Amino acid sequence: MKVFIERLHGEDTFQGFEITREIISTETPYQKLKIVETNRLGRVLILDDIVQTTESDEYMYHEMLVHVPMYACDNPKRVLIIGGGDGGSLREVLKHPIEQVDMVEIDRQVVDLCIEHLPALNDHGAIYRDPRVNLVIKDAFAYLNNIDQDYDVIISDSTDPVGAAEVLFSERFYQLLKNHLRPNGIIALQNGVVFLQPEEPRDVLRRLRKVDLNARFYTTVVPTYYGGQMTLGFAVNNPSMLKIDLKKIKSRWQTSPIESRCYTPELHAASFVLPKWIEKIIAGADDA
Repeated sequence: MKVFIERLHGEDTFQGFEITREIISTETPYQKLKIVETNRLGRVLILDDIVQTTESDEYMYHEMLVHVPMYACDNPKRVLIIGGGDGGSLREVLKHPIEQVDMVEIDRQVVDLCIEHLPALNDHGAIYRDPRVNLVIKDAFAYLNNIDQDYDVIISDSTDPVGAAEVLFSERFYQLLKNHLRPNGIIALQNGVVFLQPEEPRDVLRRLRKVDLNARFYTTVVPTYYGGQMTLGFAVNNPSMLKIDLKKIKSRWQTSPIESRCYTPELHAASFVLPKWIEKIIAGADDA
C-alpha cells in the first residue's frame, strides 16, 4: 500500500490518503508535480508535495471562488485569472456571458498535464479552445507590468504563500491588481484554511488596505483542505460593492443558464457571515 502524507503548516499536523495508482510524477521548470489516483478522492493534483485539488470536491472551491465575484459584479465582461492551471476556475468563468477572459499561468506543464490527466476540471481541454479565452503562459508580474487592459473581475487562484507563490500575496502584487481593476470591479483571492493559517487573512487584509482597496472575507468548506473553513478574499475599489444585494443576485441567477453543485445566491450571501472566532482573527489586522 502506497500512502501520501502532506505536512501542514509545521511538523505537528499532517493529512494523508492511500494512493491506488501514481499517474505521473515529474519536475517542471517551476515545481514538482504529481497526479495520483485514490479511491475516495478520485484523481489528486499535488505540487511540491502539497495537495492542490481533487476530482471529488474541487467544485466546492472553484464555484465559490468564481461565482461570488462574478454575480456580485454588475455585467462583468472582462475577467483575469492568475494561476488556475488545472482549469477549474476558467471552466466556471466561461459559464457567464463574458467577452474575454485572460488566464495567466506561469507553468505550461501544469496546464498540459491537467488536460491529459484531470480532464474533468477543464472539459478535456475544450475550455482553452473557447474563442473568449486568452491563455498566457507568463509570470503574473511581467504580464501585469506590461498591459493596459483593465478588468471587471480578477481572480487570484494561487497556491499557498510559500515558495514561488509567496509574491502573489505581497503588497506589490495587490497594487498591480488594483492598477488593472475597473472602478466597480472585484478581486477574489484564495486565502487558506483560517483555523490553521490565521495569519494569512490578517496579513492579506493589511496589505490590501495599504494599496487603498476595501476588503472583506467570505468562506467555503472544501474537505480536501484539512482544517475546516477556507477564507476567500473579496476586494474592491468602490466600498459600496462590499454590500450584498441578494435580490439582484437571485434575479440574475434565475435568468442564468448556469448549473452548479455548490453555489447558490443564498449561499453567496451566507458565506459572508463569519463565525465570531474568524471575525476575531481578522480584526487582528487593525492592530498592525
